[in-house]
Amino acid sequence: MTKKIISIIFAIVLVFGLSVCAYAEEQRFVFDEASILTYDEIEELNAKAKEITETYGCEVYAITFPGLDGNEAWELNEMLYAELKEYYGAGEDVVILMLAMEERQYDIMARGFGNTAFTDYGKDVMAEKFLDDFANDDWYWGFYDYMATCDEFLAMAVNGEPFDVDSDEGGSGLFGIIIAIVISCLIAFAVCSILRAQMKTARIATEAHDYQKELNLTNQYDRFSHRDIKRVYNPPQEDNDNGGTTVNSGGSSHKSGGF
Repeated sequence: MTKKIISIIFAIVLVFGLSVCAYAEEQRFVFDEASILTYDEIEELNAKAKEITETYGCEVYAITFPGLDGNEAWELNEMLYAELKEYYGAGEDVVILMLAMEERQYDIMARGFGNTAFTDYGKDVMAEKFLDDFANDDWYWGFYDYMATCDEFLAMAVNGEPFDVDSDEGGSGLFGIIIAIVISCLIAFAVCSILRAQMKTARIATEAHDYQKELNLTNQYDRFSHRDIKRVYNPPQEDNDNGGTTVNSGGSSHKSGGF
């Protein structure tokens, strides 16, 4: 075991050990070891995480940590989870959002029922919810959006319909079709109304000269001046059509990135 791993494990043990002393009678779900939240914000977020946990039976955690100390974000999150099990008896059904502040890296980790509720695509969508807040150093609302998304996705999973690729595309596609049909009908009605109004002044011509039109062509030619060609580059897209959750050999799934 390298010195960097030993040092960060020691830091984690110290952090959670002090937390246990401070909150011996209450299970905690929010750990602000980087000191970026106020006391009131921590308490409000902890209450929300506790409510979601008790509602769906999947533990929802949010952790800030000073830095990665040379580890990958997902590795640090795995170590944090091990300490949560050691000190708090964290179960197998969990989701954890961890921020490493020095490197500005995050990792979403899920296990057990968390793997069912938070698919690979679902984690991508979840990250979009909080990354704009974190990019502006709005830590409270970033964690609030994370927990609100946890609440939404867990509710869908409990009902047997986890949020995934087809969930998002199916809803938006049907809504788009309905909107397109309504707009098309409105446009058609407007055009017909205008044409009908114009026909009110029309009369049947009774004289032959009414149908005669004078046409005098003096000179006519076609000239080819130039041709406009527009080329658009379409970069290859990632294949997100399969859906599901990619779980590692340890039983966890992850989504990591920067903020």
